[in-house]
Amino acid sequence: MAAQGTDVNGGVFARHNRLPFAIDIITGLLFYFVAKFTDLQTAAMVGVVVGFGLVLFQRITKIDVTGGLALFGILMLCISAGLAVWLNDDEWIKQRGTITGLIAASFFIIDGVRGGPYIGKGLARYMPYSDIHAGRFAIVMGVIGLIMAALNYGAAKLLTTDNWLFYKTFVDNFIVFGLVIFAMRFVRAKPAV
Repeated sequence: MAAQGTDVNGGVFARHNRLPFAIDIITGLLFYFVAKFTDLQTAAMVGVVVGFGLVLFQRITKIDVTGGLALFGILMLCISAGLAVWLNDDEWIKQRGTITGLIAASFFIIDGVRGGPYIGKGLARYMPYSDIHAGRFAIVMGVIGLIMAALNYGAAKLLTTDNWLFYKTFVDNFIVFGLVIFAMRFVRAKPAV
């Protein structure tokens, strides 16, 4: 459960979150450039190899490079890469974001209904507040996942592969950021009267 009050947690700029956040940005850019210079299937496979490499590095060195959602992230990478190999078509691979978005949203909502003990709590560590209700946060993030899956579906259908790749790497993140900022008003614990 979240603590009461309005204490600042540090968010992504807290010392313990800087490296995992930087790794997230770098792996996103790696996917973009590998996809740009090769193809989407190769980029997905590189993502899985890098993801497992990061977890292995973290296990060996005990340096937190994956943050609070390592296993969830690896699971989603594996599902994403599996879809990339199985579908083996650029149009279907563009829909991979829709499919994995729906799967991830389901995990978030289920975790949220249970009070957010896993995914909600892990993701809350990246937020700049310590009074986030993990259950509500997981549910809200699940709803945002559903919205983003719908937007990806539209972008995949309406945009060229190059334009979709730009949207997915750069524009998509700003939309999520805006939705999360809006959602914060619903996930922070209300002070007792």
